[in-house]
Amino acid sequence: MKLGASTACFYPLETEQALKKVCALGFEKAEVFMNAPSELEEPFAKQLDKIARDGGVDIISVHPFSSFLESSCIFGDYQRRFDDYIGLYQKTCHCAAVLGAKFVVIHGAVATPKIPIPDERYFERFKMLVDIGRAEGVTVCQENVNRFKSQTIDFCKKMRNALSNDYNMVFDIKQTVRANQDTFAFLEEFKYQIRHLHISDNSSFGDCLPPGKGEFDFLKLKRIMDDAHYDGDAVIEIYSGSYDVAKELEESKVYLDKLWTK
Repeated sequence: MKLGASTACFYPLETEQALKKVCALGFEKAEVFMNAPSELEEPFAKQLDKIARDGGVDIISVHPFSSFLESSCIFGDYQRRFDDYIGLYQKTCHCAAVLGAKFVVIHGAVATPKIPIPDERYFERFKMLVDIGRAEGVTVCQENVNRFKSQTIDFCKKMRNALSNDYNMVFDIKQTVRANQDTFAFLEEFKYQIRHLHISDNSSFGDCLPPGKGEFDFLKLKRIMDDAHYDGDAVIEIYSGSYDVAKELEESKVYLDKLWTK
């Protein structure tokens, strides 16, 4: 399991500058969080690809900026709005392919939209996203996200049953904490569907701490994923807040490299 960092750690720094910082810190892997429609265009993707290659970093996943639109524009009940916005995800998947990324990360619909979204429609529309990704050689994954449908084990089990082999997960530690879910129960349930990990630490002082600054059992996480023969990577996703994020990422990298290579 190789270690990486998300460009989201440096938000609101411009995406290309954030990627340069990830490269400079010596990570082998990166997730790129796109922050504007223009960043999905091929010339910008090629610029990011060059930065990553020059920095010796593999981009493994792309996170679209458009998560806030998905409830009404992708999973909502107005067909024309869906037709108008689905192209954004075609661009996202193509951008991921240009970057050589394996995964596109989807938040999906909020848990309690003003107009209810039937699970059947959600699963049908998500399958369409999966097919769009497959055409580009990219796997579209559901992330577990607090306050979204995917926040609970029960919903994700229903989704897995509906999509079968097309169900793939990006697992985020801090999101289970925020949703009052049992992190390790979540991991155990979906360890064979998890393709990508978003990691952070937590304690009574916060739910999105740099790894090594909280109480989370990263060795237990690794044992669970090793048991599932996990061949993916783990990307640190924390937010700049009031601390020096580059310094924290550097220290977290040292901590995890030492812990996971004992």
